[in-house]
Amino acid sequence: MAESADLRSWLDAGARAVKHARDRLDAINVFPVPDADTGTNLYLTLQEGNRAVAKLATDATHREVVAAFARGALMGARGNSGVIVSQYLTGFLSAIDERGGLSAVDGAAIAQSLDAASDAAYRAVGSPVEGTILTVARAAAKGAADAVDAGAGREATAIAAVVAGRAALALTHDQLPSARAAGVVDAGAAGLVLQLEMLAETLAGASALESLDEVEWEVDARGRVLATDSCDGHVHGDDGGAYEVMFVASSRDDIRDALTSELETIGDSVAVTGAHDLWQAHVHTDEPHLAVERGIASRAHQIVVRNVRLGHDADRAATGIVALTSCPGIAEPLADAGAVVLVVPDPTALKRRSLRRAVKDASSSAAVVVAGHPALRAAAEELARKRRKPALTVLDAQHEAQVIAAVAAAALTTPGQDIAEQMAHAAGATSVGQSTGDALDEDVDRMIDRDTEVVTLILASGIPEAVADAVRLSVHGTAPGADVNVYHGLQDAPGVLIGVERRR
Repeated sequence: MAESADLRSWLDAGARAVKHARDRLDAINVFPVPDADTGTNLYLTLQEGNRAVAKLATDATHREVVAAFARGALMGARGNSGVIVSQYLTGFLSAIDERGGLSAVDGAAIAQSLDAASDAAYRAVGSPVEGTILTVARAAAKGAADAVDAGAGREATAIAAVVAGRAALALTHDQLPSARAAGVVDAGAAGLVLQLEMLAETLAGASALESLDEVEWEVDARGRVLATDSCDGHVHGDDGGAYEVMFVASSRDDIRDALTSELETIGDSVAVTGAHDLWQAHVHTDEPHLAVERGIASRAHQIVVRNVRLGHDADRAATGIVALTSCPGIAEPLADAGAVVLVVPDPTALKRRSLRRAVKDASSSAAVVVAGHPALRAAAEELARKRRKPALTVLDAQHEAQVIAAVAAAALTTPGQDIAEQMAHAAGATSVGQSTGDALDEDVDRMIDRDTEVVTLILASGIPEAVADAVRLSVHGTAPGADVNVYHGLQDAPGVLIGVERRR
């Protein structure tokens, strides 16, 4: 048997356990924001780690499996919970590998590795909050250490970690005000307990936990189990930023503390994790363009923006919208209209992994991709040719103004209408151009007529909004009923991107 057999078995079992519990975890998700995606984020994070492992040969070493899973989970981490759990597992796996591998370690090594994993999880979070994944991680490590002190072997130590983790999970109901109000335990903490349970079953056998009491995830103050549906009505509070921004950057230097400090000045729920010179950053913010700028400054490989307050489709079966743009300033309005936004500073360097991730975040069934640059559209078309699920429709668009028009049309689509068709129509009805800004009104005059309905101007960095004043006068004279919408795209060039929509 390969030295990594137990390790592979546990990692696979952990992902399958979360997949099985995904809907329940989504339903009880109330912290840091009740956006019903913790189960989905954890599953997708673990899936990416296991996908990286699956590419290895069956006789790959324990260390090779650890490295592959760590890199895959970090690159594919979703949400606050996914980032933290990816760092937790990376910390545990690295510590286990240093002590001889999962199949060979004793109870003391299990306890030490759980402690290292807990420390790694705490380091990933800018402002740790108790009653969450972190609390369960620390409790499990202490439970394992206490068992070792009492003479337990590795199987009993792993079981002790589960017992302590479950006890800590039950307490999250009272420790987190949002969990107490909703009548649930913390979703992220519940996901971590699943990983601990699968570890114990891998080491001690499938029946190792049968005699132990489980923890109910949905309970009210009287201890009565609530129906999962009771969580659907959670009201989104004012805590936390409206936008989630995530990006992966490369650096041989340890940039965790510096990046954490920068992101904490613009938002909360900050988590920064690292492995193999890669750094995954996560923040909730009301100023997504600032987080995007931090990502660009960090030479990010991928920058994903979404509006967390719009939530996810309950069954993830609806058609998702993916907007590809090189203008960081329009990420916010695109996300507000319901798109998962992938900001690509260099359109010619878009990675298939980044695009695949954005598509999966948008929908598990079908997605429409609209791109603001020819290179971005070409990359999307290549992915569509090679991917069966989710089914991809790539619009015939390659200008940022067409992206805005198409996503706006999607937001206005009514039940029964074909979203892809409506988006394609809007993009096709948008004439596009560009200007240095010096003679913008003249450049727009050549594009408009009395049928003009909307003029879109996307301004580069350093271009003042005042340049649009003359355009407004020209448009009012030619098409009095037309709207002029101005966006600070913050692109380097050209000075102004122009879009003109006519009545359909």
